[in-house]
Amino acid sequence: YESRSFIGGKVGSFVDKRGNHIEMGLHVFFGCYNNLFRLMKKIGADKNLLVKDHTHTFVNKGGEIGELDFRFPIGAPLHGIRAFLSTNQLKTYDKARNALALALSPVVKALVDPDGALKDIRDLDSISFSDWFLSKGGTRTSIQRMWDPVAYALGFIDCDNISARCMLTIFALFATKTEASLLRMLKGSPD
Repeated sequence: YESRSFIGGKVGSFVDKRGNHIEMGLHVFFGCYNNLFRLMKKIGADKNLLVKDHTHTFVNKGGEIGELDFRFPIGAPLHGIRAFLSTNQLKTYDKARNALALALSPVVKALVDPDGALKDIRDLDSISFSDWFLSKGGTRTSIQRMWDPVAYALGFIDCDNISARCMLTIFALFATKTEASLLRMLKGSPD
């Protein structure tokens, strides 16, 4: 039973031991949440979604802004490659190590064999994204500055606790579907 005039429960947040504000409710919707969007359309809630510019913004300590800018005339996977190569969120060394780790991932296979890649990704459910990423040459700085914020948006937990399966699934979708990385948010707070 929903007592308010809109669908969805109350949410809250808390500050973890590292000072991160952990949200306890979905407030950013990745473009690949197709089933959710179909449900929202069916119940008339899709009109409450605001499509964001095709960028992901990172607000760092001290107010420094980082960005992944997916706005590019050519779609997946080139828009994502450009976004990662041009981001100011990572230094050149971390970008290179990031590229190495992702080049060694099933995400590349997803470009030619999406079903086979997703099978390989499902096999990575028992390893954390951090352990997987570091084993492929990625850096802790990349995790802290880029991937932890993404993991918090996906599952409200950091890369040490989210499975490689979860993160690599979203990466495979970003690499193969241009709209998958396009974010939506709610149009303000419900009344």
